[in-house]
Amino acid sequence: MTFKPASEPTSLLKTILSNAHLQSQLSKLPIDTKTLVLQSDEHSNVLDHPDLRDEVSFSETVDLPIQPTRYYDTVDDGFVPRRRVEILGQGRLSETDYRFVGELGSGGTGIVYQAHQRAIDREVAVKVLRDELALDPQARSRFIIEARVIGGLDHPNVIALHELCVDETVGLFYSMKRIDGTSWDRRIAEMSLIENLETLARVADAIRYAHSRGLIHRDIKPENVMLGRFGEVLVADWGLAISHSGSSLAPPTESTIGGTPAYMAPELAMGDTLGISFHTDIYLLGAVLFHILTGYAPHHGENLLLCIHSAAQNEIRPTRVEGELMDIAMKAMSTKPEDRYASVDAFVKALEDQRLHEESVRLVRRAKKRLEESSVDNHYESFRVADALLREAIEVWPENKRAHETIKQLQFDFARSAASQGDLDLSLSLFETAGEGDSEAAARVRRLRDQRNENGRLESRYSMLFTHSPEAGLLTKATTGRVVEVNEMFTKMLGYSDQEIVGRKIAELHIWECVERRLLYVERLRDLGVVDNFEAVLLHKDGRRVYTLISGRATRVGSEELIVSSMRDISLRKVAENELKLSRQRLQDLQRLAGLGTWSLDLSTGDVHWSEETFHILNLKPQDKAPEVGLYRSLIHPDDLERFESTLEKTLQDGTPFELRLRHRLPSGDYQVLVSRGQPIFDDAGKAVEVYGVILKPGL
Repeated sequence: MTFKPASEPTSLLKTILSNAHLQSQLSKLPIDTKTLVLQSDEHSNVLDHPDLRDEVSFSETVDLPIQPTRYYDTVDDGFVPRRRVEILGQGRLSETDYRFVGELGSGGTGIVYQAHQRAIDREVAVKVLRDELALDPQARSRFIIEARVIGGLDHPNVIALHELCVDETVGLFYSMKRIDGTSWDRRIAEMSLIENLETLARVADAIRYAHSRGLIHRDIKPENVMLGRFGEVLVADWGLAISHSGSSLAPPTESTIGGTPAYMAPELAMGDTLGISFHTDIYLLGAVLFHILTGYAPHHGENLLLCIHSAAQNEIRPTRVEGELMDIAMKAMSTKPEDRYASVDAFVKALEDQRLHEESVRLVRRAKKRLEESSVDNHYESFRVADALLREAIEVWPENKRAHETIKQLQFDFARSAASQGDLDLSLSLFETAGEGDSEAAARVRRLRDQRNENGRLESRYSMLFTHSPEAGLLTKATTGRVVEVNEMFTKMLGYSDQEIVGRKIAELHIWECVERRLLYVERLRDLGVVDNFEAVLLHKDGRRVYTLISGRATRVGSEELIVSSMRDISLRKVAENELKLSRQRLQDLQRLAGLGTWSLDLSTGDVHWSEETFHILNLKPQDKAPEVGLYRSLIHPDDLERFESTLEKTLQDGTPFELRLRHRLPSGDYQVLVSRGQPIFDDAGKAVEVYGVILKPGL
């Protein structure tokens, strides 16, 4: 669209506002992400937009020549080589340099085709100047400048240009590397935040390189970034790129202004040529970051004209997105160029710092989660891990106030926890580290420590009687589970020395094979004050099981509540039980001879054990390992699984045997119907510890 220039210097917004018809046309166009270009020379101003291309020229264009300028009058005369081209299906393959296969896309000034370059026998992308612009000297000049810009950039994130040519009808085109992929705008919504930020960083690297060559892109947007199938990120469409001295006061070296209104910096929308600088590209990088975070471009309006107004006033669309990344985007999109990042390096550094800050914040979250998930048995370990995570968070980001506040609160909470566990000396040390040594909580711990020391003297007198007991004996604190004393019979029974036991917590010693049994013993002592003949399995220092009957009493020495436990070795009784198990094994052998497959499910570990016959019935190799219970369930047909699980739950509740017909998946993927029978086995305490049964084919 061409019109007579105003008397003032070229300005995009002023030029539009000076022409009522142009305003009317732009106000009819919807918001898009297409490039809008205003190009000026001494005769006219030309406004180019894909949706305005078919508009007739205004009557005011009295200074334009009636006929378009011929090719030999343009700046490309004499140095652009001629190449022969053909469209697929036209023949003359032997005489063709480029054979056009199909269209890949189109833009404001050109159409991109997939083509075959015969001389090198390779597939390339070819950008052709549109037919309606083919003989326009300004369009040809812009096209050649664009090719020169791309050809002069040697960077992995810039599309490589092969050659600039004219065809047999003097139409301009240039060939470049063909990227098998799509533009970023088509994938940005489906990519993760991390993937989009990595793509933005590579785009920024290409722009940083262009700035080092004195070039400003002026039209950075997702649509102008190509993503290849193999991870390539390539900045394309350098048609608006201009040379610049690097000073914010120096004007660009040509009179074309424009960009994409939805992303435009204010100086681009105003057409302020003196204001266009490297900071303009920094604004556009911030606008792309805004799109990544919100899902839409920063400028909007009911139509294209209002969108240009919005860009000129730097009116950013409202969003609920907050955080450091949005702060970076808003700083990059500051109205005044001097308020933006000083360089692309500074913008990239802000993104890298944000990643470190996010990592620091993530470490704080992990520390808090570790504390929330801690239990009585691993409380100290959780504090230790949380402290390490918080110190790493501070090392990554020393200014992380949340990490500093959390580690101080952690030390305070750890001190209180240590006090509640009876670790009074540790508690006082942590209070001092947290700067709370003079607090009332620390004073209470000091009083408890003094009282503990007094109780220790009383305990020493009591232990004299305890030491000479004929049974293995153990004296522990009820509040903390810490061992106060053991006698000689205890050390002989389990193989430990006094030094290895006294002063440590029972939970840390791991002498109970089953933690749940230990907790049950402690619970009964707490509720009843006395426990007799509690059966448990303790572990000898060399790993052997020692079957014991434990009797315990809760007593008080001074202000301290203690637990006195006596233990009797009943391992010999277990010999008879093992004989019973051997008989059971013989029974399993008989079942195998009868064609019955046996199976068992250990409820404490989830292990599933099969006999060799079971493998044979299920058509599996005998050397295959039987699955754990979760995978075993996956072998059962989905329609039978709920019935199996409900039957298993019922038999564990009432102790009755069961029989089910279930479809089991074979290695081939087919299913066979098998009969599964089983019943629970309970320990002396009445707790189900195992499910045992047989599997057989129907009819046996």
